[in-house]
Amino acid sequence: MQKIKRYPLLILFTLFLFATTVADMCANNREFSEMENKYLAQKPAFSWSQLFKNQYTPKYETYINDQFVGRDWWITVKSVSESAFGKIKNNGIVYGSDHYLFEEYQTTDEDRIERNIGFFNEFTETYGKRVPVTLSVIPSSYAILGDHLPAGLHNVDQRAYCEQIRPQIEAEWLDLFPVMEQAAVDAAAFNASRGPNEEELLAYYRTDHHWTSYGAYRAYKAFVESRGKTPVELETLAPYLYYLPDFYGSYFSKCKLYSALPDTIAVYDLPVDSVTVGGERKPTLHNAAQWEVRDKHAGLLWGNADVTVIKSGNNLEHEEGKTSRVLLFKDSFGNSFAPFLTYNYDEVYIVDLRSNLTPVSELMEQVAFDDVLILYNFMTFSSSADVARITY
Repeated sequence: MQKIKRYPLLILFTLFLFATTVADMCANNREFSEMENKYLAQKPAFSWSQLFKNQYTPKYETYINDQFVGRDWWITVKSVSESAFGKIKNNGIVYGSDHYLFEEYQTTDEDRIERNIGFFNEFTETYGKRVPVTLSVIPSSYAILGDHLPAGLHNVDQRAYCEQIRPQIEAEWLDLFPVMEQAAVDAAAFNASRGPNEEELLAYYRTDHHWTSYGAYRAYKAFVESRGKTPVELETLAPYLYYLPDFYGSYFSKCKLYSALPDTIAVYDLPVDSVTVGGERKPTLHNAAQWEVRDKHAGLLWGNADVTVIKSGNNLEHEEGKTSRVLLFKDSFGNSFAPFLTYNYDEVYIVDLRSNLTPVSELMEQVAFDDVLILYNFMTFSSSADVARITY
C-alpha cells in the first residue's frame, strides 16, 4: 500500500476508469444528440461471424464513442481547451471573425462536376425547347464573406470554377456571386444603422452552411427579374414574418465551438392555399414542430421531400383563366427560397433529387411549366451523385 501511495496519479486514473466504466454500464443509451444534431450509434448485435470478419469491433467502437457517458460535456471541455491553446479550427470547421464559422474546403471532385454538367445539359436538351431552363450555383459563405475569413485559409475558388462551368452549360445561367456579395454589403449597412429593437440582417448564417431567408430573397429577386417578372417587395411580407432564436447550425454541430453565438432564423409563413409534400397534404407551409429542436432549419418547407407542390393566390401577375407554374430542382438551400416564388407563379413544384422517387420525365409529361430553375449550392453541385436522376 505504501508503494501504491507513491503514485497518486495512477490511483486517480484507475479510479476514473472504474467510475466511468460503471457509469457507462448504468447510463441509458441515447438515440439522438441535440448538441451534435445526429443520430447516435446503438449497441450492435453480436455474432461470431462478424467478429472474425472484423465487422463487429468497429461497430462496437463507434457505439462506445457515441454513447460515452457525459459525451456532450467532454465535447465542450475539448472545445474550451483547444480554444485556450489558440486553435482556430476543429473537425473541418474554421473560426472566422465576428463569430462566423466556415467550412474548410480545399479540394473538390472535378470528375463529378463534369458528370453533373452533362446531366443538366441532357435535361436542357430534352425539355429546353418546351420551357425555359435556368441553372444557378449558390456560392458558399466563405466565397462571399472574405473579410471574415482567417488568414491562410486556402479553400477552393468557387468563383473560378463557376467561370469554367458557365460556358459548358446549355441552360440560361444566373450568376449569384454579385447578387450575394451585394446582399452581404446591404446587410452590413443595415446592421450599422439598425435600431435597438430591430433584428440583425445577414446574408448567411454564422453557425450554419445555408444562406438566410434574406439571402434567399435576394436570389429569388434576381431570378424573377431575369425572367422579366416583378418580385414581391420584402417589406410587404412583414405581416408573415416571425423569428426563431437560438439556432445552432451544421457548422456548430461539427466543431462545437463553446463561444459560438446562436443565429436567428427569419421564417416567412406565407399564406397559401395548399401544400402537398410527397403526396401528403400538409396543414401549414412549414413544420412548426421542428422549431422546438436544435435543427430548426429542417422545419422549413417540411425538409427535403421528394416532390413538394405549393398552390396559392399570391401571384402578383396572375392571368385570369391561366395557371402559371414553375419547377424548382434544389438542395436544402431551396427550402427558404421556394415560398417567395408563390408571388410570381400560381403553382410552385419543388423537387429534391436526393429524395426523388417520381421520375422527372413523368412529371414533365404530366405538368406544363412556364419556367424551370435548377438551383444548387456549389458543394452539392460538385459532389451529389443524385443529380443523375434529373435524366430519368
